[in-house]
Amino acid sequence: MAYVYFAIVCLVFGSNFKLMDNATQVFGPLTIAIGRLWGGTLVLLPVLLAKRESLKVDRTTLGRILFVAVVGNAYPFFIQPWILSHGADHSFLAVFVPMTPLLTIAAAVPMLGVRPTWQQSVGVVVGFALLVGIVLHDSESHNFPDWLVPIAMTVPLAYAIANVYLRRNLRGVSSLVTSTLLLLSAGVLLAPGAAHEIATRSIEADAAQWRTAIMSMLILGPIGTGLCIYLFVNLVQDRGPLFAGMVTYVVPPVALAWGFADGEAITALQLVGIAGILAMVALVQSSQANYATSE
Repeated sequence: MAYVYFAIVCLVFGSNFKLMDNATQVFGPLTIAIGRLWGGTLVLLPVLLAKRESLKVDRTTLGRILFVAVVGNAYPFFIQPWILSHGADHSFLAVFVPMTPLLTIAAAVPMLGVRPTWQQSVGVVVGFALLVGIVLHDSESHNFPDWLVPIAMTVPLAYAIANVYLRRNLRGVSSLVTSTLLLLSAGVLLAPGAAHEIATRSIEADAAQWRTAIMSMLILGPIGTGLCIYLFVNLVQDRGPLFAGMVTYVVPPVALAWGFADGEAITALQLVGIAGILAMVALVQSSQANYATSE
């Protein structure tokens, strides 16, 4: 089932950038973030109850979940729509996400005490080089000013740290319990800021923009966040953070397809670069010794 989960997460994750961009027509970044978090929580809670699993965990486990919730959920869920609200193309923002596997390897060496195989090393390094080439060549044509680039790069860094920490410290906790607590706690943490944003934000949008934004949020929360996070946590716990992190190499083609449908510029370099990145995914996935067996 790991490869089925992998494919579903790729499709959903890649579509989230389009949905977030739609939502920014009406909602602020904190509102979008909390809509995702609470929408996902509302989907997972009934499943949790049906399976008769309890959210009760010890203080140590709760502290670890809170760390992952802040680094891997609250921060990226806020900063991505914040970047999009500055006019950046949603398809190009997705191009930064494939940095996650490279940064996962960098984080896993000290945190997990494991070293990558040569296939993994070559795959992520070459994939990263292709990504850098795309960013340096095409950022200006995608309304992505230089000052936004380092901010966008903090998202895959946050994902990498959170994934490795989750693998090391939360592997024994039910993936359903972990996913629900991650979304619930991140939503609680962002609630005050979102409430202030809603109270003070001046919205100028027509009925069509409202419909599009609301429909996008109704998909983004339950499916794009609830289902996606649950499946992703399963992948991290069962197959390791590098295997799960390779999802981020397949996200750009999905996001680029949405961008093409929206009339965003798609260059030949992007297509060649993405094709090369997918080849690197195949190389990394072909490695028999992956992080799934490491503690």
